[in-house]
Amino acid sequence: MVVHVRDITNEEGNKLRQIVRHGKDPIELKRAQVVLSSAQGFTPPKIGEIVMMSQDYVRSLIKSFNQDGLEMLKPHWKPGGNRRFTPEQKNELVSLATSHPKNLGLPFQQWSLRRLRAEAAKRGIVDSISKEWLRIILDESDVSFQSVKTWKESKDPEFEEKKDRIEKLTRKKSNPPVVLSLDEIGPFNLVPHGGRGWFEQNSPVRIPAKYNKFGGTRYEYLCLNVYHQMLTIKQYEHKGGAPWLEFLKEERSKYPFDEKVYVIQDGLPAHWTPYIRTWAHSSNTILVPTATNASWMNPVECHAGDVQKLALSGTDYKSWDDVNRAFIDAVKYRNRERIVRGKTFRDTQKKKKDGRRKLRRPLWTRH
Repeated sequence: MVVHVRDITNEEGNKLRQIVRHGKDPIELKRAQVVLSSAQGFTPPKIGEIVMMSQDYVRSLIKSFNQDGLEMLKPHWKPGGNRRFTPEQKNELVSLATSHPKNLGLPFQQWSLRRLRAEAAKRGIVDSISKEWLRIILDESDVSFQSVKTWKESKDPEFEEKKDRIEKLTRKKSNPPVVLSLDEIGPFNLVPHGGRGWFEQNSPVRIPAKYNKFGGTRYEYLCLNVYHQMLTIKQYEHKGGAPWLEFLKEERSKYPFDEKVYVIQDGLPAHWTPYIRTWAHSSNTILVPTATNASWMNPVECHAGDVQKLALSGTDYKSWDDVNRAFIDAVKYRNRERIVRGKTFRDTQKKKKDGRRKLRRPLWTRH
């Protein structure tokens, strides 16, 4: 029986997409990639190739998500030391932190640790508490300081039908069709991009803090061959129907005309112009839409964030040619890495007597 995530809500899907594209914590990002790939219909062996993890660990993450939901994405680090606060006090602190100050008659709109600490002492919840202990108690209850955000709910009446159709395309095992997943990433500016790296103590690489946005913007159009997990990329100055049709034609030309090609894309109006629909009908191409406000269904979403980080982290490009070359090199590296790591992964599988491969348990699951 194939392990698969439960049906996720559109809100969960959009949250996973946001983490995959813009997440900072590498552990949270990888776990989100696993869950999102499974929701898109991929099996654990295929997901293991995508995120470069063992099949057993992928299955354990999927089971953990089915049990705990989005809470399993963040690693829960346990602090040391003796605990001086009772469960009742901790619950009251969490309740105070998640309440709105305005509803309590206070003259400010959001909590800081200092204000929260003072109000807790004033209300007699605790005699005294340090900011760090307050931070630990809130973190244990999965309460963090976040920005207020907007949200979109998919009201697509064909939500389940579109989701099932994409899953059938991504999960077909025998004689799979050609399935392409396309999307844009951007816009990008010619500005310095922050990043992380290994440097000597107190001697990191410096990038300018002041800059001008005189170079305009560019978009990177990304295409994923779903079954071969190979990416291609091309830079365009604008985002619209004409460049999208040009990109579609270029990717479609890589396959024989008599072979049917499925193209998964989101519902952006520029992707569904009359010219694009007419071309698809005449070129043996089937356009497969994601549900409205549910672009997380698109398999290429799992790779966009990785490619962007490979190309832009810690850079200060001065021309669009340099940016384009960086994205192309990032995609080539990522494709080559998938091939190399895939071979290495199969080499770690122990063959049975009948010739089949048995996956060795990862070291961290043997104890």
